[in-house]
Amino acid sequence: MSEVFVVDRAAMFAGRWPQGYQPIAPADRAEFLAQAAAGRFEPRAVAEETPAWKQWIPYCVIRCVEPDPAGEPESPPEPTGVLLVQRTTGQSEARLHGSWSIGLGGHIEPVDGHGKEAQARPESFFLNALRRELEEELVLPADAATVTPQLVGLLNDDATAVGSVHAGLVYVLDLPLPLAAAKASTKVREISKMRGGFGALVELAKLWQTRSQFESWSRFLIHAGVAGPMGDSCAEESNDGSI
Repeated sequence: MSEVFVVDRAAMFAGRWPQGYQPIAPADRAEFLAQAAAGRFEPRAVAEETPAWKQWIPYCVIRCVEPDPAGEPESPPEPTGVLLVQRTTGQSEARLHGSWSIGLGGHIEPVDGHGKEAQARPESFFLNALRRELEEELVLPADAATVTPQLVGLLNDDATAVGSVHAGLVYVLDLPLPLAAAKASTKVREISKMRGGFGALVELAKLWQTRSQFESWSRFLIHAGVAGPMGDSCAEESNDGSI
């Protein structure tokens, strides 16, 4: 039976986890990750039925950012595109079949390190798990190896059966590539489980008109503007179970 890394629900936020997407300020990231790493590995089959635990899922939004030809800009450039995938029936989590997502990631497994390693080097522990998942799921351009994903927030959705036993560590990976180059050099490796690729934010905005086709975590992130600016498309949603 496979094992996954979990943390006791009661060990963080006094057991009252915030619903939706919660940004984490850069100054707070080290302390947050240290708390998140105070967990252990448990059998996955048991964890999926135990809401008293939260399975950590490093969850990465991959964007492309047009390089500034004049050099270092005064402010970070805004993304021009984002990786979009749709879950297929080959995905192990049947509850997500057909859903669109702007995030990729997966469970933390013993191969990523043991509990003592997590507590000694929490940032590396979670990043190792994220990188393994991305390598399994995608063919990424060479530029991706030069960029470190940045932790930006927490995802939690206790309103769904999947969300009640999982929590997301949200990372952003900005590839310094024009959209056309990102499209050409990024491919889905696990084609039996998902399909997709890079799309312009205007394409995401069109899909976003039907919010129900996105998994809840992605709805939270799009609504918070994590994918990038989409004008009025990120206006407050109707009451469909997300924030």
